[in-house]
Amino acid sequence: LIDESACLEINYRAGAFVLEVLIMKKKMKRFPCLILISLLSILFAASCKGKEASKAESLTICTEESLKFVVEDVTKYFNDKRETPVEFQITYIPENETERASTCKQLRTELMTGKGADIYILSDHKRNGGLSVDEDTLLLPDANRTLYSGVFTDLSDYTADDESFRKCFAPIMEAGAAQGKQYIIPFTFDAELIKADKSDDLLSLSREDCSQPLSQLIKEGKIKSLYPQGFLFDVSGWIGSSFDYQKGNLYFSEDDISYVLGYAVENAVSDAADEIPRYNFNSGENESLHSDDFSSDDLQAAKYEYLPMVTLDGRPAARILSYGAVSRTCKAPQTAYEVLQLFWQDDFISTDGLRIPHEDFTAYYHNATILNLGGIPVREDLWEQWYLIKNGTSEPTQTAVENAQSFSDALKQTVTARFLCTVDSLGTEISNMFMKDGRIDLDREAIEEDIRLAADMLYNNIRYTVTEQGGS
Repeated sequence: LIDESACLEINYRAGAFVLEVLIMKKKMKRFPCLILISLLSILFAASCKGKEASKAESLTICTEESLKFVVEDVTKYFNDKRETPVEFQITYIPENETERASTCKQLRTELMTGKGADIYILSDHKRNGGLSVDEDTLLLPDANRTLYSGVFTDLSDYTADDESFRKCFAPIMEAGAAQGKQYIIPFTFDAELIKADKSDDLLSLSREDCSQPLSQLIKEGKIKSLYPQGFLFDVSGWIGSSFDYQKGNLYFSEDDISYVLGYAVENAVSDAADEIPRYNFNSGENESLHSDDFSSDDLQAAKYEYLPMVTLDGRPAARILSYGAVSRTCKAPQTAYEVLQLFWQDDFISTDGLRIPHEDFTAYYHNATILNLGGIPVREDLWEQWYLIKNGTSEPTQTAVENAQSFSDALKQTVTARFLCTVDSLGTEISNMFMKDGRIDLDREAIEEDIRLAADMLYNNIRYTVTEQGGS
């Protein structure tokens, strides 16, 4: 292939040669000679442009092996819409735990040294729900900190002109921004919600209450009916985003944690009790916020009310589950952004997924849908549709539609969001202190001391993570 500089050199040499030969031999007058030279130059330039146009654009992608089919279908769909296809080279982070650590170490080094992939499409699906995961097996153990590392390119120019981006829920998208610049693009998220059966008519919490600090609500006795075991099983749900990596600040005290754990211990019921809690809140333990709903509740018939989850600092929070970014060394950032765009478009969230010819799908039909990423889509205007899709109802009842509206309204109360990090797995060791043989064990004399010890451990571990590891 001949580049632009080579074309200019060819034009110059060809023109000079023809001019010299024709003038020396006096075969033509000067004017016709110049015309001939111009024609030859145009022909050479056209040839060069043709060769340059035939050179296909190429991009490299790094993603999870678990997203293999989704990413392959997205790239096929992307090329199906273009006149000139892009050559994609995809590197997969293996699912095999014995291979992941070494692979992630290598890929992380390449990213930090500017030798990594052009596009990163990543998922924290497995870490959701407070599960403890070996950080060596993660490409980005803490994307909150990576935001400020300078390894990703600023996509603000593209997001500013993207109407579909403006339809995404702002608090979620802002989690991927630093100092007003968009470096990471969230695709899906999870958020704790309080869910109550409206037929009970005994709701003790209001939406206004949910914007108050959790410890204050406990002191005022406003959450007596809230499912207490949940505070032991998933610490990250009520910790929320009550800390600041860049400033190294925590917006709660050790006493605040003691209040929460004390409430949980004092009000918890044994696994054998017949009492059904009036409130329940579900984490995205499997893949989404209310994944448990679909195995236990009839959302078509029973009316529910959703409220935002109460947190330590009174700011309902979300956790990013999947996201994309473009490396700072990518030579085609706009094209790379256009690939990422597909992950929040209407077609990607629909039941049919991205429409490409059936034979082009890599594994099974309808791979490329939001459901295969895990979590709630960032598009605010599509939450109700997603809720009904998750419910698996092709013909939703009016009750199901009202449930979807309540769900969407509660999500809109989310104030802040962040990426999953070490803090989310700290609750595992705390919950283990109150468990025995897989059951809650609270009937012992030293329980008050255990609460104090657990609060001290959790507070200081979070403080260390935020101030020592995350502080600037």
